[in-house]
Amino acid sequence: MRRLLLIAVTGILFFASLGGEVWAGVESPGITAGGTWVADNSVRAGEATLALVIDGRSVVFSETSGFPYLSDSGSTMLPVRACLDAIDCEVAWDDETKTVITRKGNTEVTIPVGKNEIYINGKKVEAASAAVISADRVYLPLRAVFEAYGYQVGWNSKTRLVTATSKANQNLTPLNINGGTTGIFSRKQLGFDGFTGIQADVALPVVTLGEKGDCPYVYFGFDWEGDGGNAEGGFQFIEDPAHPGYNRWTVFLRQGSQWSWGQDIALEQGSTHHLKFYSERISEKQVDLVIDLDGQEVVRKPSVVNDFSGASAKAVIAMAMSKPFDGENCFSRSEGAKITALQVLKGWNADSVTSTEISITDNKYQNFDTYPLYHLWRPEVGAFGMHYGTVDCIPVYLHESSDGAISIYKD
Repeated sequence: MRRLLLIAVTGILFFASLGGEVWAGVESPGITAGGTWVADNSVRAGEATLALVIDGRSVVFSETSGFPYLSDSGSTMLPVRACLDAIDCEVAWDDETKTVITRKGNTEVTIPVGKNEIYINGKKVEAASAAVISADRVYLPLRAVFEAYGYQVGWNSKTRLVTATSKANQNLTPLNINGGTTGIFSRKQLGFDGFTGIQADVALPVVTLGEKGDCPYVYFGFDWEGDGGNAEGGFQFIEDPAHPGYNRWTVFLRQGSQWSWGQDIALEQGSTHHLKFYSERISEKQVDLVIDLDGQEVVRKPSVVNDFSGASAKAVIAMAMSKPFDGENCFSRSEGAKITALQVLKGWNADSVTSTEISITDNKYQNFDTYPLYHLWRPEVGAFGMHYGTVDCIPVYLHESSDGAISIYKD
């Protein structure tokens, strides 16, 4: 019979970098036998030690809770009890399956030891690192667990400060969201992990433009760290003031300043279509970006980036504005956009130059939510900090119905 034991003293493996995995290659303080902070050989004199702040409150480490330390692999470890107590989580240990069980409200996160995965309310999600047992303590991937509970996790390399902010304390404005001043959007993004294709069924919203020049979009995209070569492809609304009954949706592909459109495509508002945006390796020196609409290729262009090993994938529902968005000045409406059966592909077949959609690992598209969402909070960027990756800009404009459709309008 399974034995559930309350964890008295455990730890969390926390790591990240600006690409989504904080702490890679970062030096860490050492511990004396008496539990006093001292600098080990990798920490320079006068350099600040690691600190963790959750919703503005510092987490205090002690001999009872355990102290952060450097693992053999160079990752920084943080005590789980002090961290999860700070966010009012229940923590238990299943000794038979070697699994940590955490609960808060209606969310349960289980973390099996030795596997790069966690389970959020029973749904499997990949994690950047595996839970491990060391010195009779369990260490968990902090970023994955905290984000499962709705926290945004950030890292300031200058002050060596880890921050975690709950949804209730996240003050999202166009000024602290990457791309926020361009308009309203709901963006779901995966990590920079080698994605080469993304597809879904898309219900196109019904549009009412409140200002000339505003432009609704529903699109997919590939991003790279540093934003070099980011590409977007999907549906764009085309307004025709001279013929109000004509207003339709078309298909676009953009990479940098290069735009392409499908020929003679005019789709009805409220109609549903299958959209597939993927990369095709033509030769060792050329990769094409391709869009298929309802099974037919409609747009193709050579990509300015040939290496997709660090590509992220995203899905976005948006209202781009003709003027900078200040959080209150959009009066256009987009109602009923819906993305279903969203799937992504990773990798190409290394044995075939012309192969386009054969995954190195599983040879098929996988559900988008198989992979963890990417989000990065960088408090040191700009005057207000900056949110990257998965984010809603801004929540008061985004309305989700019970069937998952998203509408954009001001209450």
